[in-house]
Amino acid sequence: MRILVIVNPMAGRGKTLRLLPEIRRRLSESPHEFSFSIPGSPDELRSEIIKASARGIDAILLSGGDGTVHQALPAIVETGIPFGFLPCGRGNDFARNIGLPMDLKNNCSMLSSLSIRKLDLPTINQKTPFVAIAYVGFDAEVNSLANHQKGYFDGTLGYIVCVLKALKNFKPFEVEMTIDDQIWRERVMMVAVANAPFYGGGMKIAPQAVMDDGVLNICMVKEIPKWELLQQFPKVFKGTHTSHPRIMMKTGKRIKIVSEERREVFADGEYAGSLPAECTIGSQTVRVLAPFFGNDRGENEID
Repeated sequence: MRILVIVNPMAGRGKTLRLLPEIRRRLSESPHEFSFSIPGSPDELRSEIIKASARGIDAILLSGGDGTVHQALPAIVETGIPFGFLPCGRGNDFARNIGLPMDLKNNCSMLSSLSIRKLDLPTINQKTPFVAIAYVGFDAEVNSLANHQKGYFDGTLGYIVCVLKALKNFKPFEVEMTIDDQIWRERVMMVAVANAPFYGGGMKIAPQAVMDDGVLNICMVKEIPKWELLQQFPKVFKGTHTSHPRIMMKTGKRIKIVSEERREVFADGEYAGSLPAECTIGSQTVRVLAPFFGNDRGENEID
C-alpha cells in the first residue's frame, strides 16, 4: 500500500516536526511505501490530499491533532480516500475515539494490522462535516480560549486551565432545540451533539456514542450554579455525569439549535460558525484506518 504521510507543522505547537525523524524511522519498519508532505496551510493540506488521490495514493496518514483531521475532512470527503491518524496534537481525541494507541511506537507498529472502516460523517448546516462532536455554550467558550492560549499547558491540563478561565464570565443562555420532531426550550450551560464519546482531551461527554451507528447523541446541560458545573467536571472524564438531574441525554438524526443570543459553535476542536446550527447524520461516511470499534463495518485488512 502506498501511503502519503501529511505532517501538520503547527499541531501540538510544533510537536509533529520534532517527532518527524522518529516517525520516519518507525514507519520505515512497515511493509508499506511511505512518502511525506509538510503543508504550510490548511488549504495546502487539502490540496495535497486531492493531488495524492489523483496520482493513485492508496491512503493518507495524518500526523497532527484533532484540528488536523477537521481541516482535512473536506478533501477526504471529496476524494473518498481512506485516512489514518498519528496523534501528535494536544487533545488527540480522534485517536481515543477510534481506539488507536496514544504513543507513537505502538501506533506505528499497529498500522499493518488495521482495517479500513467506515465512520458516519455528520454535518453542520449541511456544509461543515465533523467526525466527533459539535458543541455550543460553555465548552465552546473553553475551546475558544484553548485555541488562543499561549503557554505550556497541553491536553487535559490545558483544558482544565481554560475551564477555570471561562467559568469566571460565563452566562447561561436560552435555546430552542429540536431533535427530530421533538422540541425543548431551556436555559442551558451547553449543548453537545456527539458522533463519538470523547472531546476536550479525554472528556467522555457522550459515553454511549458510537461512530458508525447512524445516530447522534445529545448532551444538554441545563442551567446550574457555576460551582455545581465545576463539581460535575471531574465526572465527565469517566462519563458518570449523565445521571445528574439537570443533564439531559438524547439521541436523534437531526438536531437544530437556535438562540436569540449570538453563540459560537465548535466542532472537533475548531470554530464552525455560530447559531443557528442544524446537525444532521445520514448515509455519508469516511473511510478510516482503525482497529475494531462500534458496529465493525470493516471493509478489509490493509495490505
